[in-house]
Amino acid sequence: MAEWENGASRPKLPWRGLGWCLCVVLWTVALLTTTTMRAGEAITPTALHFPAAKALHVCVYAFLMAYAAWLPVGRWRWLLAAFLSLHAGGTEFFQQYVPGRHGAIQDVLIDHAGLLLGLTLSWKRWTQRSGGVFV
Repeated sequence: MAEWENGASRPKLPWRGLGWCLCVVLWTVALLTTTTMRAGEAITPTALHFPAAKALHVCVYAFLMAYAAWLPVGRWRWLLAAFLSLHAGGTEFFQQYVPGRHGAIQDVLIDHAGLLLGLTLSWKRWTQRSGGVFV
């Protein structure tokens, strides 16, 4: 709670948090509609559809995990990691109800590879301590 007491971190949470939430919402919409899938197919060669889509999954989940490391929420940051893990599985589950899409356990594993990559890249921030409190 020390970061809330000094007042310097207060403006960071709403803006950073809003940005993170916006990224999550946009990614969720992209995963649960067919528009983005068709756009990807239109701009990539046929042989690259699958690898490009999976690379995008890894990169976006890595970005979201690393971005979560910069949110000034202290110990609660681990709940964001849990949320992203559930998000990966949840979006795959709900894709089976979207015409033209399908959910796959392999995609959940690929998403978790991205989460692990993001955690690895921002590990120092995830484990950083300030005044006895994780920040």
